[in-house]
Amino acid sequence: MKIKLLITLILVLLAGSSAFAQTAAQPAGGTVPNMKVAIVDVVAFKSEILELKVKYDKLNTEFAPKLRELEAMQNTAATKQKVLEENKTLTPQQQQKLVEEIEQLKKEYNRSLEDMQTAGQKREREETEAIYEKIDKALNQYFTKHGITAVFDVRRLQETGVIVHVKLPDANITADFIKEYNKANPVQAAAAPSK
Repeated sequence: MKIKLLITLILVLLAGSSAFAQTAAQPAGGTVPNMKVAIVDVVAFKSEILELKVKYDKLNTEFAPKLRELEAMQNTAATKQKVLEENKTLTPQQQQKLVEEIEQLKKEYNRSLEDMQTAGQKREREETEAIYEKIDKALNQYFTKHGITAVFDVRRLQETGVIVHVKLPDANITADFIKEYNKANPVQAAAAPSK
């Protein structure tokens, strides 16, 4: 994934430099494309775009019992492992029984974790897909409105270690976009439960 982003960035830079070379070779009076580059932190959308925040809070509440169950399984396995390692008076049969119990707990934990991850991804798509489509349209409108021709995800740039010089206050559009999006898409306060 990091390599794909790096290759894409290199291709963009090469395309830009070849376009520049072509533009530079044009006779006087030719136009040089005016590019405006920005960075955005898409991870911030989950917690700062109010429509998404409501959905992720709902999902966190929905999956909290399962997470507690998984945590309890981990704690039980850790306790049994500690007994196995520290209790020198266990018979070989008791040790074997503990080893089997720990292995069974690990298998159950892994199955439950995988099931929860699959269910969580499905529920996340169900809850957020339409909102992400709205965000995508709003981003495109924002880019057009502000004349932005290229956008990079700041987190991906950090992950790849690509060094890019940006004038951060002007280049990072995350907060401004989120502010505009939330203003255009207000979230209705949840109705109080009736008694």
